[in-house]
Amino acid sequence: MALKNKLQLATFFISMVMLTGCGGGDSAVTPAVTPAVVTTPVTIQSLEGSWRTACQASKALDGYDQQDIVTFKGNTRTTTKFFYTRNTNCKHSAEVLREREVAGIELGAVVTPGTNTSHTKINITPTKVMLAPMNSTLEALLNNTGHTSMQSIYNGYGLTNWKIFLWKDLFSIDAAKTNFKINQVVPDIWQISEKMVDGQSHKVLKIGVQGGNLDSDGRPIVLATSITAIQQNKTTSTQTAQAAGLIGKWTYPCRHAKGHPSNVQRKSLDFEGNKLITAIDFYTSSQPICDSDAKRLYQVKIEADIVLGKVINKGETNEHTQIGIKTTKVEIMLDPLFFMGIVSHFNEANFYNTGITDIYSGYGQTGWQRGKWKDISGVPDAIKKLNIGTQVPDIFKISTVTGGGKELKMGDYQGTFDINGRAMSLEAKGATLQ
Repeated sequence: MALKNKLQLATFFISMVMLTGCGGGDSAVTPAVTPAVVTTPVTIQSLEGSWRTACQASKALDGYDQQDIVTFKGNTRTTTKFFYTRNTNCKHSAEVLREREVAGIELGAVVTPGTNTSHTKINITPTKVMLAPMNSTLEALLNNTGHTSMQSIYNGYGLTNWKIFLWKDLFSIDAAKTNFKINQVVPDIWQISEKMVDGQSHKVLKIGVQGGNLDSDGRPIVLATSITAIQQNKTTSTQTAQAAGLIGKWTYPCRHAKGHPSNVQRKSLDFEGNKLITAIDFYTSSQPICDSDAKRLYQVKIEADIVLGKVINKGETNEHTQIGIKTTKVEIMLDPLFFMGIVSHFNEANFYNTGITDIYSGYGQTGWQRGKWKDISGVPDAIKKLNIGTQVPDIFKISTVTGGGKELKMGDYQGTFDINGRAMSLEAKGATLQ
């Protein structure tokens, strides 16, 4: 069965050259160089974690760029596809559309083990597909029933209530179920190999050639040479927070930042040893004013473990340090002075009626009380959206500012990211050491 909703993966070349020598005195002849691929068995354990593709022109949505994040946990594969304005290097501020597909996977037999073409048979069964417009232009296109994106499977499917940043489940729409093969078994082949990237060894996932020759089960018989996803490596510890100068409390000015698209926030980062406590107060003001308790909506407290990695471009203007942050606990408290205006929203907020960019909400929990902390660390949707229990790669830089104070800048969440999901630029506004 041909796979129409194929996994969009970026172009990499996987080859490790094995050089061999041959004796024979003056008449010695060097044999031809034979490419070799170091493969590891495809198992549920070897797939565990997140895999990221490179940014490239989308084949599924004409005129846009695309990057995918594929996450495996047990027998479940979750693929999130990000579509961007063309030629923006997949900068997250240029995102236009997001798709999420949940699928069950079943591993089959290993074919030609021990060879370069060794691969494992896979059956994929999509069970859920969701779309969300990420800007007003795509929101309007999805709501336009006459627009089908040049026959792309990414369209509004006749629905007229698409809203920016909100997921819509396509499970009940027959055309979407056909296009995305929901509840159909999709045969494929996968291979995991190894590749050196920036001095680090990464696992690389390759899939079968789609649209080519198939076996009697409708399964690809050849691996795609240019379709790969690279597993995201964790940050390797090389130094302490004390040595890096992080220890202490850093406070940001009142600003708009990650957490809510319109509410302003006051945020602090408190580093102690290998721990980080983040405190965020959210306010109703659309202007950067955070000094009125009467306008404070809710407070967030986040506990995390940190690992500090290498210093990159040491001594250069673009110097920065790698850091891994693993959130272990998230608590939210609705503010007593503004309780009645926010409690109904939190009691009703869930995955589908809360915007993608509004990351602190009720998550389907009820019984919110005035001025009391509520732990959402064990809520499944919160775990996924806030990456609780998973190390997230980031970067930071500490600088001396005018007057002799210290400024801390973390990675720019609206910028671009490398194959590990690590920010490639620093945020515009930093925090000062108290």
